[in-house]
Amino acid sequence: MMLLLSFACWGVTRAQDTLAVVSGRVEGENPVMLVIQRQMGMSQRLLEAKVQGDYRESLTVKEPMIVSLSLGRQTVSNTVFLTPGAKLEVDFSREDKFGGTHAGINNLLSRLFTDEYQPKTSGLKEYSRGYAEALVRAYQGRMEQVEASGLLPEEQKVVQGVAQYQLLRDMYMMIDLSKAFGKAFAAPEVDTDYSDPLLNIDWLPELVFAGDWFPVFQEWLFAQVQTGKIKIGSRESYLNDMAAAIKNEELREAYLLGALWREVLRGNVKDFGERLKKATEIVKSKGGKERLKAYAERLAESTYPAMEGVDLSDYGFPNEKGDTVYLSDFKGRYVFIDLWSTGCNPCVAEIAYVKRLEQRLASLPLAWVSISLDSNADTWRAFMKQKGMTGVQLLCTRSRKHPFMQRMAVNGIPRFIILDPDGKVWDASSRRPSDPVLGELLQKELK
Repeated sequence: MMLLLSFACWGVTRAQDTLAVVSGRVEGENPVMLVIQRQMGMSQRLLEAKVQGDYRESLTVKEPMIVSLSLGRQTVSNTVFLTPGAKLEVDFSREDKFGGTHAGINNLLSRLFTDEYQPKTSGLKEYSRGYAEALVRAYQGRMEQVEASGLLPEEQKVVQGVAQYQLLRDMYMMIDLSKAFGKAFAAPEVDTDYSDPLLNIDWLPELVFAGDWFPVFQEWLFAQVQTGKIKIGSRESYLNDMAAAIKNEELREAYLLGALWREVLRGNVKDFGERLKKATEIVKSKGGKERLKAYAERLAESTYPAMEGVDLSDYGFPNEKGDTVYLSDFKGRYVFIDLWSTGCNPCVAEIAYVKRLEQRLASLPLAWVSISLDSNADTWRAFMKQKGMTGVQLLCTRSRKHPFMQRMAVNGIPRFIILDPDGKVWDASSRRPSDPVLGELLQKELK
């Protein structure tokens, strides 16, 4: 089978949009599905079309990116470099399948991400330093091949950026997924020196061409926060503190903008305006400044800042014995409230991290209260018994219809709320316990 793809720019209707045309020929009697997609948390399909014989399809490409390309049941490559206006040819009859624009990059990417360059990890404990060192050796082997490839320096950086993403993905993907799919992946035990083999790597801005770069890169930064290599100064500066560990200015800005945007999406907006002001020390590009302005506008629309200071002390919920426990019972201490349910994957994932954080901050004047939104009390009790959950465990069977949930605009869980010693809202939507920055901040602020 031979497949010829031609990407050509056409007229656009919006600034920075580029219409790419995909054309070629597929041999065979039956049509097959041509799919081009990008991984952005979930797969983002850029093109999906049935093709047979000569065909002509189009897709919009706005920026350089790494995509996967498949034809029928065959994945041509998961690491195809695509840019606005690129012309890409794929021919299965050749050893080097790719021709046209970026042929050298794509053929090298295709060779590098095969079994030959997979790390030899047999017998090594996962999330140990030895496992990380094996991954770094595989990465170094790829980098040697890039340097010997004869590609132009700017082309080499694209391939190196993909290799760096692959290293981060191998190191941290399952750790990140465990936070999203807690019922399927237990919170891992990670050795304290696990990330040390990566400390001397100079991360490239081309890393961002891989759509899913941010969460695994952030796990690398989180690891340094946990081991004290990154010092968290304050609630106003912590994102800048983490970004400062990134040597490359472009990547540093990209990380900071991505981190701020995720805070907006999750509602982690306590003192967010101060973090925006602090970000101007790092964000210098015109586009970056425009994004900061857009974030400020989103902050003005947020309901969370107005919740600070609201008195919640009169609310109460039954515990596993049926006795009502009131939030006023904890006056004199800060109260960390975990809103969750047994059917919520990320909620279940956070349980282990809540327990770890509670143990770490045991000396602080801080009470820990979990409120389940399960409608079935028996399901809740059985789950707690299975997980060995202790402490203050309460139940809200009315779920989001309860006045407390409506007052706090609980539209999604997990949600973490912190009350001050008077029972008033101190943080309406806290960072998650799996985020090591939270522990650093609470240690500083609740002494």
